[in-house]
Amino acid sequence: MKDPLFFHRRDYAAKLINSLKDGITHAFTLFAPRRMGKTEFLIRDIVPLAEQQGFNVFYFSFMDSENPAADFQTALTRFAADIQTGGKAKTLISTISKIDIIGVALERETASAPQYRLSELIGAIAADNRPSLLLLDEVQELARGRDNAQLIKSLRTGLDINKDRIKTIFTGSSTNGLRAMFNDHKAPFFHFAHALDFPLLDRAFTDFLADIYHERTGNSLDHTALYNLFERMKHTPMYMRATIQDMILNPALSLDEAAAARLAQMHENSNHPAQWRDLSAMERLILQEAAKGNTALYSSSTRAALAKKAGIDSLNTSTIQGNIRKLERKELLTKSNGQWAINSPLFQAWILEQTD
Repeated sequence: MKDPLFFHRRDYAAKLINSLKDGITHAFTLFAPRRMGKTEFLIRDIVPLAEQQGFNVFYFSFMDSENPAADFQTALTRFAADIQTGGKAKTLISTISKIDIIGVALERETASAPQYRLSELIGAIAADNRPSLLLLDEVQELARGRDNAQLIKSLRTGLDINKDRIKTIFTGSSTNGLRAMFNDHKAPFFHFAHALDFPLLDRAFTDFLADIYHERTGNSLDHTALYNLFERMKHTPMYMRATIQDMILNPALSLDEAAAARLAQMHENSNHPAQWRDLSAMERLILQEAAKGNTALYSSSTRAALAKKAGIDSLNTSTIQGNIRKLERKELLTKSNGQWAINSPLFQAWILEQTD
């Protein structure tokens, strides 16, 4: 079904797919906080273009599953069976207990407990005449499971062996979770994929929405004011789209009125007040500094400023370090390119509004 408010990123999708198809790389990791449009980009831009380029395409979200490991294996089994049976597997898979996929016998005792090696299944998929593209959304959730280490190793083995035939796009919204899978030298996918920050939408997106609004209502919007609002929303497409949708459905709404309602909803849905209440006084002070753009959290000037706000004589580096580690474990603070930053731009905006 067509979504008139969806802003396609076909050029970016083509860049990624062409790089995979031409062998420039065999895998990408796309990072962005949640609600930045990664999933829709995969489904609405990557999937159709990859299929046009001759790929079998598999999509799985690890965020939408209560048992990511088992559900992933089951979904991948169905994908492999669908390839071999020419699309008939969707009906076949529910009625058979064992299927031989390209010479690999896969037992299916229950949907929640498949019994086979993931690397063998990936090898079976790779044997098809068409290359395959795996889209693994919010993959850091797989690493959170304490019992998933062997499955992750098997996944890495299968993808490594078959990287000429199977390409992968991983996405994640947790910097620390992705680091646990891809960046640490002991991580199972260390140096496996080319890491990219999922690009923020720019003014072309808000100009597109303003034009749609004009087409549907006959009213005009100030393009600059709309983009400024998008910046206040920290470039989060979901809330920007919702604002325009509200104004199309109720043309009497002004941009300021619609924006105020959605900004309030944005913060209400975020659970930021509860997160803030659970923090210590020092953790809050450190986050306030990070929210203002201070990346030198260990500097003498920062420690002096924090000590003054905390009402104490001085702060040593180890105290700051201990609190930063706590914030990292809570996935509120992360280090990227040597600089500290708050993981969620929406949480950062909320903190700044509380301290204005």
